Amino acid sequence: MIEEKEKKSRFRRKKKKDDEMLRIEELEKLMADTGGEVDPDTLISMYMPHRKRKLFAAALLRMDKLSLWLLGLLLAVAVLFIAAFMQEKMGNFTINLDRLELFRKGIAIADEGYFEKPTARLTANTVTDATNISIDDIPEDVDQIDGGHNGDNYMAYTYYVRNAGKEDVYYEASITLDSCAKGAEEAVRVAVWRNGERTVYAWPSADGTPEDGCENFVDEKTVCRFREEDFLVGNVDKYTIVIWMEGDDPECVDRIVGGSVEFSMHISADNDDETSLLWKFVKDIVDTLKSDKPISAAGNDAPDYYKDRDVNWYNRRNGGATEPTE
Repeated sequence: MIEEKEKKSRFRRKKKKDDEMLRIEELEKLMADTGGEVDPDTLISMYMPHRKRKLFAAALLRMDKLSLWLLGLLLAVAVLFIAAFMQEKMGNFTINLDRLELFRKGIAIADEGYFEKPTARLTANTVTDATNISIDDIPEDVDQIDGGHNGDNYMAYTYYVRNAGKEDVYYEASITLDSCAKGAEEAVRVAVWRNGERTVYAWPSADGTPEDGCENFVDEKTVCRFREEDFLVGNVDKYTIVIWMEGDDPECVDRIVGGSVEFSMHISADNDDETSLLWKFVKDIVDTLKSDKPISAAGNDAPDYYKDRDVNWYNRRNGGATEPTE
């Protein structure tokens, strides 16, 4: 046992001596390179390898509580920003509702007609390893299925927008092309069913004219826009979005194999309301004190203020539909 301890002690002494010799060699080289002018701090650090870490730790300990709190807050904001950025890029199709101007007023979206979980954001499942197909391969009843219902080589998503707030609003819905690769956007098709009426959008043909049976993209970054000028309290709109690579498109060639596209749909307020956010908060506080059904400016629960009655696709003010049978 004693011999083993002596061996370990000799090993540590030898390692320390070797390290010192290595630092001496480094110092000689450094002095030769600098002509003998060596920063004292550099010299000390060579003989105290962990000095910088110790100095940093000591500096942290010297910081007052306010400085440490600000540093922690800065790190937290950075983490939240990164998380939000990653979430924004998740999936190949997302639907985003303006929270400040619409969601807080009782406007909400949902992936089913009864609005059991109204929200301000929906994300479709990604379609991977898709190949080109024809529009004839898309089922005729594709707009009759709620939520995400991707098929072979196409993405399909159905969702609803409702006004269960306290006032009539305007809104604008637009689909944007967020990213693309290898020219895949030139052969993609985006079909939109709006309350049952279908329109197909495509990148302009080589001569700028619309592809057969399609309307041109609005521009390089915008697929289409819809403007609802009279979204009354109790109204519900239904959208179905289908995206695929059109095999009959002249631009659907081998060079786009392995390409990708990413879209998103944005629903924003389309009005001239320039009221400050601070005043809106004050108005909500006044409503709370008066028990006038205040609108929450935070959280994920969309308020329903339409005469204390559920607002859904089947009893909507702008024309009800037959409820599905089991």
